[in-house]
Formats: sequence, structure tokens, C-alpha cells
Amino acid sequence: MDLRDSFRNATRAIFAAKMRSFLTMLGIIIGIAAVVMLMAVGSGAKQSILSRMQSSGSGNLYLTAGARSNVLMGGGGLGGGNREGASAGAKITAEDLTYIEARVTYPIVVSPTNQTNITIKNGDTTMSGTGIFATPTYFEVESVTIADGRMISDGDVDNRTRNVVIGNTVQTTLFPNESAVGQPIRINGTSYKVVGVAAAKGESLGNSVDTAIVLPFSVGEKSFGVVHNVIQRTTIKCVDPTQSSAVTTEITDILTRKHKKVDFTIQDVAALTDMVTSAMTILTALLAAIGGLSLLVGGIGIMNIMLVSVTERTREIGIRKALGARERDILVQFLIESSLLSIAGGVLGIVVSVLGSDFIVSRFTTTEITGSSILLAVGFSIAVGVFFGVYPARTAARMKPVDALRYE
Repeated sequence: MDLRDSFRNATRAIFAAKMRSFLTMLGIIIGIAAVVMLMAVGSGAKQSILSRMQSSGSGNLYLTAGARSNVLMGGGGLGGGNREGASAGAKITAEDLTYIEARVTYPIVVSPTNQTNITIKNGDTTMSGTGIFATPTYFEVESVTIADGRMISDGDVDNRTRNVVIGNTVQTTLFPNESAVGQPIRINGTSYKVVGVAAAKGESLGNSVDTAIVLPFSVGEKSFGVVHNVIQRTTIKCVDPTQSSAVTTEITDILTRKHKKVDFTIQDVAALTDMVTSAMTILTALLAAIGGLSLLVGGIGIMNIMLVSVTERTREIGIRKALGARERDILVQFLIESSLLSIAGGVLGIVVSVLGSDFIVSRFTTTEITGSSILLAVGFSIAVGVFFGVYPARTAARMKPVDALRYE
């Protein structure tokens, strides 16, 4: 008997019991769908987080006052943990930034910022937002582009002008039918002039310029009660992103010598990106393993049904062997049968996972079905069919013709 005959006999056996074959495949369908969708959720979450982080600039460093308990300062890494020095009067000042710029040997761009919650009003429309007090370098280091008008200038900072740049959401909320550039706007009850509108950017590391207003850095102390000569957060852009770790080390050494202690935190976006990538890869693997349990159950279901099929077809096996069929012929037929069930279940499982991911899961979270997850699913379905079909196939192939013909 050649391979075509074995394939034909296996197909005939599957279609002879359609409902049982479908129920057998159902375990594989559910298993494959679970693996692919869980991997899609993990991969989607990973890409969503990374895109938000990278939108702030892959070579950016964030300098803030107060040390963290588990920051790897020397290696350019970052940590979470609780601040140790913020409550003890730790602060970053303009003098600190000047000191850093004069001593760092790598090309960098420094952007100090302070923030506060504000109320924005135009006519009868009012909204809450964030006031970002910044210098012109803010737009470069945070990759903020101007969609209309101009950015904050050095003259605005030096003269403490009431010129502001508003975010895209502020524009559409307060000026839905006209350009905001040149228009007056009230912030905390005081009138300011809109000189620019920032392009939509989305959230980046917990901050969003879309719902913010960028004001000259000097206005914060004068009109909003920002503490004199204290900088809440400084973004330091490495002109060459590959030098971020070396710049982190240099700044750490420079500020430690100046402050006589480590009372600050430097966060490296590149190090954060590597950390998140590693963590999300592990999480995706764990999610796939959880889905794999369903696949294991489906494989056991195939073995169970194939054993039942062997028992039901004992006399048929005996007749075929009496007519000259070899053990290999019987073995191949039952392996093909179990593999076809598994592959068909795998294909249907992929279809279910794609539909479920696009129309159901994506409503609640970001998903991304990758080619690797599809290949993994197909490989798993084939492996399950072969692995769990071997024992029933060998059982059938090793039957003695005489005993098989006597089976009632």
C-alpha cells in the first residue's frame, strides 16, 4: 500500500464519523486559538508600551531630584522603588544643569521643565490640563512638532511673555472651528496669547502634550507659584543615542561630586526599553505556555479518540494484515489520520484566533498577531497530531492478524 492509499483511507475514516472528528478537533481548535490570542495580547502590549517609550526619544535621559533605592546608577539602568532623598531637601537647580553641560564630554541637549495642573478657558468652554514650563529645547528633546504657528522662543523665556503653545486636544476642545494661533486664552484666570499649536503626539511615559499648554519656563515662578530655582524634571537628549549609557555614567559622577551624595535619579529610556522588551518577551512566553495547556488537553483528546477508533476497527485491521498489509502501512494510516485531525483543528484554531483577536479582544486591549505565532501554532498542531497519534497507531500496527480477526 502506497502513501496515497493510506491518505485516502485515513480521510475516509475521518469523514465516516464527522461529528466525532469535529469534537476531537475542537480541543485543538480551542488550544491553538488560546495560544495565538494570548501571544497576540502579549505582543500587542509590548509594542504599545515600547511605542510610547520610544516616542519620547530613544536617546533621552530623565534627571529628577531624589534617589531611588534600586537605581543602577553606574550602569545607566533604572529602577523603581521609593525615593530616599526627595523628602530630605534634594533638588536639581539651574546651576546643576549649567555645571553638567560644561563638563559632559558627549554632545547633549538639556531641557528643564516644571509642571502644574491648570484650568484653561476660552469663552464658555473650560477644560483641565497640564501647564508645562519649558525652554525652546523642550520641543527638540521631546520630539514635539508644531502644526500651526511657532514654538516658545528664547525671547519669550527672557522676557516672561504670556505667549503659549497649546496641545492638539486643547485646540480641538477650545477652538473646534477655527485656528487658535493669535487667539487669547485664559489660564487660571489670566489672559495669555496662543502663538503655536503642537501636532498630536499621544502619551509618552505618562505625559501627554496633547492636553497640555507649554509656557515660557520663567513664567512658572512669576505666575504659578513654582518654587524658585527648582527644576522638577530635566530631559537630556543624547545626540548619539548609543552613548546614553556613557552619558548617564558621566552625569552621575559629575552630580555626585557636586552634591557630595547621590540625591538624584537618572532614567535612561534606552535601558528602560531593553528592560521592558525582556520582561514582555517573558510574559508573552508565559501566556503562550498557559494557552499550551489547552493544546495538551486537545492532544489527549486525539489520543483517546484514536484508541477508540483502533478498538472499533480491530477486525478491519486483522483483515488488512491477513491480506498482506505490513505493520508500517497500518502505522502510517493511523498517524496520517491523527495528524489530519490535528492540522485541520490547527487551521480552524488560527481562523478563530484571528477573528477573535480582531473583533473581540481588540476592543479591550491592543493585540498583534505575528507570523511567528502562526508558525508556532501550525508546528504545534502537527507535533500534537504526531505525538499523540503514535501510541494508538503502534497499538494498531502490532496487532496479530489472528487475534484481530477473533475480536468481537
